[in-house]
Amino acid sequence: MSWCMRNSALCCSHETVESPTKDTDDVLLVGLQGSGKTLLGQRLRTVYGKAQTPFRAATTPTNGCQDFRVPTRKGCPFKEIRIRECGGSMQPLWGHWYDRPLSAVLLAVDGADPGGLAAAGVVLQGLLEHPSLASTPVCVVLTKSDLPGVLAPPQLEAGLGLQQLQVQAQQPGRLRVTRVSSVQELAECPQLGELVDWMAEVKALKAWREQLRQGMQQQ
Repeated sequence: MSWCMRNSALCCSHETVESPTKDTDDVLLVGLQGSGKTLLGQRLRTVYGKAQTPFRAATTPTNGCQDFRVPTRKGCPFKEIRIRECGGSMQPLWGHWYDRPLSAVLLAVDGADPGGLAAAGVVLQGLLEHPSLASTPVCVVLTKSDLPGVLAPPQLEAGLGLQQLQVQAQQPGRLRVTRVSSVQELAECPQLGELVDWMAEVKALKAWREQLRQGMQQQ
């Protein structure tokens, strides 16, 4: 059961909670070229809502940035989560978004490409070490789990260096790892719904902490 469902007083029935990010992005989606970022964003839009355009299991490389508005589960005070995808070719510029009041960062990693794991591990380490993301939750999204050549968990953990990075994350629960298929629907891949619920959870928690901080300042 997700945190969002367990803590309904905060995430699903507290009508006064507002996004701390207002009109900015809630979640930053990054990853190396070919990691499946765009397809992931397109699929997440369909988990609890209907995509504005028909879903297509084919994309072109993202050379800039694009936004995805992802509907949340019914009953959540946030109607949507705003995801900003930054293309792999823009990696030197990703840091420009780190200073924004992000709720979380998604790192897409091709789960069927052993040759790209080491480079993705370096990217993940950089996210965890960046001062502007010191307390920001990070989720590694292992994509393409539907492919026959998908790597086994021990291979993925070793290739990314997850054991060491979990320690480096310092805060319990800050680093999350999930495996999804963006060509499958929610019924075939329930992890897609769990990912959307998790993003709603961290967004609600960030909003609650911001309200608590403002309340303490007013006392």
